Amino acid sequence: MVQSDRLKAIIKEVQEESTPVIQLSNKLIEDFSKELDSAISELNMIMESIGENSIDDIPDTQIEYYCVKIPSLMYYAGQRVEELGMQSDLAANDNKVALNEALLKVSGTVVEKKARAEKITEDKALVAAIYKRAYNTLKVKLEMAEKIYSGLKKALSKRIAEVDLDRFSKDRYTRERVEDDE
Repeated sequence: MVQSDRLKAIIKEVQEESTPVIQLSNKLIEDFSKELDSAISELNMIMESIGENSIDDIPDTQIEYYCVKIPSLMYYAGQRVEELGMQSDLAANDNKVALNEALLKVSGTVVEKKARAEKITEDKALVAAIYKRAYNTLKVKLEMAEKIYSGLKKALSKRIAEVDLDRFSKDRYTRERVEDDE
């Protein structure tokens, strides 16, 4: 039980310390994916409004709209992912340079030097971690948006196929009746 209380305290401490870091990371992500998030939220509201009904209840025009809008937003978000990736790389490189410089300036055993240098550069390491997390999160968002787009495309293709089948069936039935009448 004592160990459980200690673990809970450590978890609470980590959560408190990570809050500003998470907020900074989320701000970076938001700056890069705001429009895509908005479109996915709109689509999610539509899905919630139909509840447990079928996706067939969503009008064709809305599915067509999102089949065009989502890839368009993904195009720009993809560019932003690369920008964020470059910033992440630069932050990691900046941290590495600072760590190497700090290693040269501190004295002691190798282990002591490494510990002191890491302590000196912990802010830069944290910035690099924030950028890496933001980059990875934005990449995952793009992958999920691709899956949503794929699902919308399938729903639209199904509808088109049903309309074509219905039209073909009616056309065939009409032709057969005309031929029978002659």
